[in-house]
Amino acid sequence: MRARAGTISLLIATLLLAGCATPANGPMPSATASEPAPQPTSSESASPGTGEPDPEDPSTWTVSAEGMGPVLIGGDFDATLSQLPTTWTSDGAACSWAAFWNAPDTSFSMHFVRGAEDQSEPISEISASTMADAVAGPVGPTTAEGVGIGATRDEILTAYPDAEEGTATVDGEWIRVPSESDGQIFFQFLTGAERAWAVTVTTRDEPSYEVCG
Repeated sequence: MRARAGTISLLIATLLLAGCATPANGPMPSATASEPAPQPTSSESASPGTGEPDPEDPSTWTVSAEGMGPVLIGGDFDATLSQLPTTWTSDGAACSWAAFWNAPDTSFSMHFVRGAEDQSEPISEISASTMADAVAGPVGPTTAEGVGIGATRDEILTAYPDAEEGTATVDGEWIRVPSESDGQIFFQFLTGAERAWAVTVTTRDEPSYEVCG
């Protein structure tokens, strides 16, 4: 009986030790619920940005029926000029109703005008242009649809299917984008040319042939 009891005790002890032993491969990981990936907050969500126009660089300006960048149809001429960089100039003696700007690389130039008869008349025309006989591709400010100087007739008519084509009174041709605003956008061409050499916003029936003439 004692031998049998000793055997039973040894067997129980062996089983207890086996239960307390650690598996050779280490402890089994406990199952935990997977946590959902954190969602971005509204401040983290990416959204397409629109670059702010640079007053020093009119090629960043947007052309619309209201004007170009900070130069607006109906705006005060003197106040607008005073807020632009000093690279904009106006000849107060010979052509006080017009202000001019030239790109440093001479790729394009710009001007805006008011009525010539009265110094208090508002801005009535803004234009960006390049050498009419040397236009090769896009340059300068563009519309929201991405067209401006150097755009082809097809590109303009695709962007504005309701645009109207016409012949200038003095020289050249134009495509006009209808607008309910006082101003209208004109793309100007040499007769028969494929690319626009100028884009103009004006309250007039067509862009001016001469600014200071």
